[in-house]
Amino acid sequence: MSDEPTQTQEAAIRKQIRTAVEAIDGALEGIVRFLTPLRPTMRNELIQSLGGHIEQARHARESLERILLELQRQKGS
Repeated sequence: MSDEPTQTQEAAIRKQIRTAVEAIDGALEGIVRFLTPLRPTMRNELIQSLGGHIEQARHARESLERILLELQRQKGS
């Protein structure tokens, strides 16, 4: 018996990754929309506090997209 996922499992994994990427995108967009109307001093203070977390979210999104591309590449092989 093979340890490789079935096509159905792979499709489910790809869907979960896409959903996670969309969730991260939505969260980052929400933060930007929240910060935009604030006074510059308040906005800058919040950006300093949130900056590391925002970068982590961006890196996670990029990693998930790379995994998704790799899964699609493997499917095409």
